[in-house]
Amino acid sequence: MKKTRALFNFLLLPLDALMVVVAFVVAYLARAKSIPFPVVYIWPFKQYLLLTLETLPIWLIAFAFAGLYRNERRAFREIGQIIVGASLGAMSLVLWVFLFRSDFFSRLVVFYIWAISIFTVGIGRAILGLIEANLHLFKIGRKRLAVIGINDPTTNHLINQIQTRPSLGYDLVGIIAEDKFGEQKKLGSANELEDIIKRYQLEEIILTDVDATNEQIFTMVRACQEAGIAFKAVPAHAQVGARTLQFDAFAGLPLIEFRGTPLDGWGAVYKRIIDFLGSIVALIITSPLMLIIAILIKIDSKGPVIYRNIRIKNGDPFVTLKFRTMQIEHCTGERYGGSRAEQYENHLIKTKNIKEGSAVYKIADDPRVTRVGKFLRRTSLDELPQFINVLLGNMSIVGPRPHQPKEVKNYTKEQRKLLLIKPGISGLAQISGRSDLTFDEEARLDIYYLENWSVWLDIFIMIQTLKVVIFGKGSY
Repeated sequence: MKKTRALFNFLLLPLDALMVVVAFVVAYLARAKSIPFPVVYIWPFKQYLLLTLETLPIWLIAFAFAGLYRNERRAFREIGQIIVGASLGAMSLVLWVFLFRSDFFSRLVVFYIWAISIFTVGIGRAILGLIEANLHLFKIGRKRLAVIGINDPTTNHLINQIQTRPSLGYDLVGIIAEDKFGEQKKLGSANELEDIIKRYQLEEIILTDVDATNEQIFTMVRACQEAGIAFKAVPAHAQVGARTLQFDAFAGLPLIEFRGTPLDGWGAVYKRIIDFLGSIVALIITSPLMLIIAILIKIDSKGPVIYRNIRIKNGDPFVTLKFRTMQIEHCTGERYGGSRAEQYENHLIKTKNIKEGSAVYKIADDPRVTRVGKFLRRTSLDELPQFINVLLGNMSIVGPRPHQPKEVKNYTKEQRKLLLIKPGISGLAQISGRSDLTFDEEARLDIYYLENWSVWLDIFIMIQTLKVVIFGKGSY
């Protein structure tokens, strides 16, 4: 596997170089065609191509400085790195022209190169990633993985994902546990980790037991480091906040300050700007579709098109807007089915809940759902009116799933941290399994999100949401 990974890492450099050259050429052709303004003077293409090749090494150095050639690639982080690298490359081009007092023909071309290179380099890397993922389907380049855990929903979910999604790039060798673990091959106990790594030639270890002590984790990390393999762990709630720790000294004593999240201060401002502009664009683009959905709902069943439901934000109730997917008499709330609908829902929770033992519920094969409602839920189109909530400031485009008051009452102390930020239409949990996850797993992902928020993480989640909606994964 290491050779395959090294090969794809090596291919990134010539691929980026090719994509930058493509960006230069497309920018030249666009300007030569007088887009968008007439051009008075333009270099011969041969002279322009020579400049491209002369400055190309500087672009690759800029990409390296932005972190694009590190071993671990993360899609949402890579988007930001490409923008930073392209910006440095464009600035170096301007500096090159200035230093050599070149009679460069158009400053607009520099902007074209910058914008197009972000697109071409991003597309090139996405295609290469897709090729690598498809090779995993043929068992090429997969990592030999073992999981350390106990027989719990988190471990079972991870095993299921590894076995059903070969594109993740793993071959599950077995489970490291004290007791027998279902049908999975038991490799031994965690105390034998060093020997197990050598015996089975493992390339990565994932720890899913959130109750492992710090001493046990330290021992596992040391064994993996000495063997030169990767070690990853599902964080416990207390560990998720590690990114917010700030080390300081006070009165001669070392202190650890548990700071707020990146969404405090300017982070909240940036996120609100994205939400405001994004919701306007989304409402404009989807308005014809929402009109069609409204007509279909009216034809399919009696009652209002929009369903207003009470959810919780920052500990306070607010009204969410969704397309109605259930028969009106079964919708909960005073303006709909009232107490009878509430009683029927409680009956369904007891008899058809697929998330037993969780703070939240999920009713499978819900008999209250209309024909159109089933389609809307499967495609998540019922959530489109929530962009109005985003516009009003009640919700965010990306954030934890909004929950009902009776669900929030069952939150643990750690899970109540989810109330610190606005709920979202989509989020890290939704793109990672949606209804396939337990609420504990959802909460862990959402807490990770609020502790590690960035603009690029939001953009990544938005892109992944489109993929999840298209394929309908994990929806009911």
